[in-house]
Amino acid sequence: MEDIVTQIKQKLDIVDVINSYVSVKKSGRNYKAVCPFHNEKTPSFMVSQELQIYKCFGCGAAGDMFNFVQAIEGVDFPRSLEILADRAGVKIPKSEGFDNQNQIKKKIFQINEISTKFYQYVLLNQKAGKKALDYLLKERKISEKSIKDFRLGYAPDSWDTLTKFLRSKGFKDEDLILSGVAVKRNVGEGIIDKFRGRVVFPFVGVDEKILGFTGRTLFNREPKYLNTGETPVFHKSFFLFGLNKSRLNIKKEGAVFVEGQTDVISAYQNGVGNVICVSGTSLTDNQLDILSRYTQDITFCFDSDFAGIEASYRAIEMAGDKNFNVKIAVIPEPYKDLDELFRNDPARAKKILKTPIPVYDFFLATALKRNNKETALGKKAIMEELVPVFSKISNPVVFEHYAKQLASELDISENTVFSMLEKGKSSKSEEFPEFEDFGQKFPLKDRKIEGYLISLLLKSPVEKSKEIIKKINKEDFLNENLSEIFEKLEDYIKDRKSDINVKAFTNKFEDEQKNLISELYMWDSEEDTENNEFPKNLEKELEEVAERLKKDSIRKQLKKLSESIKIAEIEKEEDELERLTKKFEKLSKSLL
Repeated sequence: MEDIVTQIKQKLDIVDVINSYVSVKKSGRNYKAVCPFHNEKTPSFMVSQELQIYKCFGCGAAGDMFNFVQAIEGVDFPRSLEILADRAGVKIPKSEGFDNQNQIKKKIFQINEISTKFYQYVLLNQKAGKKALDYLLKERKISEKSIKDFRLGYAPDSWDTLTKFLRSKGFKDEDLILSGVAVKRNVGEGIIDKFRGRVVFPFVGVDEKILGFTGRTLFNREPKYLNTGETPVFHKSFFLFGLNKSRLNIKKEGAVFVEGQTDVISAYQNGVGNVICVSGTSLTDNQLDILSRYTQDITFCFDSDFAGIEASYRAIEMAGDKNFNVKIAVIPEPYKDLDELFRNDPARAKKILKTPIPVYDFFLATALKRNNKETALGKKAIMEELVPVFSKISNPVVFEHYAKQLASELDISENTVFSMLEKGKSSKSEEFPEFEDFGQKFPLKDRKIEGYLISLLLKSPVEKSKEIIKKINKEDFLNENLSEIFEKLEDYIKDRKSDINVKAFTNKFEDEQKNLISELYMWDSEEDTENNEFPKNLEKELEEVAERLKKDSIRKQLKKLSESIKIAEIEKEEDELERLTKKFEKLSKSLL
């Protein structure tokens, strides 16, 4: 099947496919159109010829040419394959079994089940699995019972051990590729195991069938976690790890979202059975819809680093929009996650999970703790911190409750608070805002500065990118994903002579960051650009964006220095005060 999909993609261009349904127009390096999947007056639907994908920044529809045909024709994958194969002149052999999707899925489930047993046998019974078993038992403190309950295993650090084993069971190479346990070699003919030298966590559905896997490297290789890609049986945006074991407890107790698989397993083996996590993706609407069948109560488990919580605003907002009751459980310092807390203090871990606080109470308490509410500057800082959060509360009763509570805490009028929160509702500060006038070039102030800089760098001439990147550091980014992308982009273009190949660059990342880069690349930069030249006005805008990001970073540093200077003054540390003051003055000059 993969060979036929590849043939179709080689013969067809997604721009031509989409243009046969809706008129597309050149826009910089991309194309845009009025979205065929929702009502809009101005185009928010972007198509990338280089990446062969589309994305609507209005309704969120996205995918490749097969996803597009499925959505617009209202058909399943086999039918979309037939439609595009006919258009491309590619014949589909009857032996491929496209008319019976159930047979394809059945074969994949067989492969996944046998692979799971193979991986676990290597882990528990083979010398090759000893390092992985020691890692799980001794370092992660996962019991042998939990290893068997969650069907954990080990993928040997060899090229094709599993592939040979599955071939001996009568499976063909194309079956192994389709299931996701094997991939084509980068060089030469043949296939190799996808997971090598990794502890393997099976993705188990609520019906206990194995949908796919995630593998954690034992040898410090990139990526740290490697996941099964999309297959006929595994769709990551619908999958919740641990739901097969936790769904009955979730019905009674609500759901606890944690960061990773080991957090789920640690909770489970300590008697906490309502814990789940996502795998290889941010939280999606589909996952929340599935969860809503079992509960309307969600607890997000965060570490004590507020930056980690800020990165999860979108998940909290999504859950709130779907009327979930959201609470927060905070992992105390010095523990970095729930797994580590359970390994060191299980009683405390259980208590924290049993006594979460409402999410907006947590944001309010955190802001009050970090700032002095008795001073005018402190009140200003608290409002600046909370307006972007509280203004997104969609329920009017909850909105009014916290607005009044905030006014009471800060001893300011309710009218002032309501006014600031209402203004916050109209500001466009999300990472991927829904632009009502996407077809018009929207002003710089309406763009999330960090993402917009990456977007421009990806499309600018390589020499211009090098020039700009020299002025920026990865520490200037608050968003960890964007900081990592910037760092890899800096390394990617360091010795490069030609412009950025965005497809090759995205292949350096796992799915979530790959999707993020693709979306940034498809941000509309210039409506009237009809060729691939980088317009002079965008060169100027790139310089302005970089300068603004740098100044924002310096202002944040100055704010932290001011706080440190105040502490040094109070504690009468003269040497430290002198050092900090000089640093403050030097940084301040760079803003002039």
